[in-house]
Order: sequence, then C-alpha cells, then structure tokens
Amino acid sequence: MINSSSKPSAIFCDTLRFFQLRSGFENVQVEPLTVDLLPGQHLALSGASGCGKSSLLQVIAGLKAPQKGSFNYQQQGIDSGSLPFWRQQLCYLPQQPIMGADTVLDVLLLPWYMKAIRSPHTKPTIQHCLQALADAGLVVELDKNVALLSGGEKQRLAIARAVLMQRSVWLMDEPTSALDPVARDKIISLVKALHVICISVSHDPVWLATANQVHNMDITSGIDQ
Repeated sequence: MINSSSKPSAIFCDTLRFFQLRSGFENVQVEPLTVDLLPGQHLALSGASGCGKSSLLQVIAGLKAPQKGSFNYQQQGIDSGSLPFWRQQLCYLPQQPIMGADTVLDVLLLPWYMKAIRSPHTKPTIQHCLQALADAGLVVELDKNVALLSGGEKQRLAIARAVLMQRSVWLMDEPTSALDPVARDKIISLVKALHVICISVSHDPVWLATANQVHNMDITSGIDQ
C-alpha cells in the first residue's frame, strides 16, 4: 500500500517538465514551450505547415539540439549526456513510419534484434505480437511483406511495435494522417488506455480535441487547456 504522504513525490518523479523550450525553427513571436505533463496526459503541437511543430518534436526526441530552454523527466535533465536514459523512456513515431525489416513480425521485433530494449522487457511472444496488432486495429499475417502494406497499415504497425516496447513517453508526428476515422478512433482509445505521456503533432481537429493541452505554434500562440 502506498502511504498518502508519498504520493506527491511519486507524481513529481513521473513528470515531464519543459522550461522555455524552443527549436529555433518557430516564428520569433511564438511562445516557447513551458508545461508539465503527467502520465496519461496528452500535449498536442498545432499550427500551420512549416511553423516548426515537427522540429520541436525532434528536439524533444533528442534528435536536434534546442535553440534555448530545457526539459527534464523523472527529475533528470535531458541533454547530450543523458540521451541514453531518455531514449529508453520514449517511442518516437515519425510521420513516415520506419519499418526496418521485411516482414510484419520482424518489424515488430526489430528493437529486440537491435538490442535497443533493456531488461526487464523480454522479447515478445507471437501471442504478444498478435495482441499488439489487434490493439492497433491491424489485421495482417505476421509473415506478410511490409512492402505490400498501405500507408495507414504501416502507421498502425509502427504503433503496434510501440505497444510492445512498453515505453512511458510517446512522441507522435501526424499519427492519423493516413488513417480513416475508424482507425483513428481506435488509436485515440489505445493511447488513452496505455496511460502514457503523449506529445503529438497534428492538423486533425478530432485528434487535437482529445489532447489535454494544445500548444499552438502559429504567431498568435499559446497553450490551451
């Protein structure tokens, strides 16, 4: 049983905190990102094409250095020295899914083949893989060549792989861009059920409406609750 006096510190330890974060690709009039996120919360980055949403997401993923500001997770500052720790916490799902293998099964198991997953997460079983596909709303044979999949199927396959990785932070770039409404709603429900911290880039008004907070990166910007 958790003592009630320990709950605030436990919550603080799981917080993802941003302080005046900028990628440098935003308009100078856009407010930097300053927000705290807890497990189960979703922050969406919105704005017109070219406003710097994806660049900011890449900074958060550790793929680009920030122009200014900082962020931390579990009370640990994220910088070049702590990237190995940070990359063990997150799943980065770019708009164009990276498959990295020829068959559906090999795509799902790619992080284990590349030894990108540390214990205690053991290699998933076939049943685990089938369940992850079902969770993502994808009905496909495990031996199917991924070259034969549609763009939407590849998006859902990448999401199924993220489910298997059991990471606590998901970064998603236009996750519904190739999905029909039924598939989109399935992914919305999945992200909520997993209780991860989700940061997404999206133009989809239905997806944006599910976010706890929206960081608008147009010139008249701000964070909407």
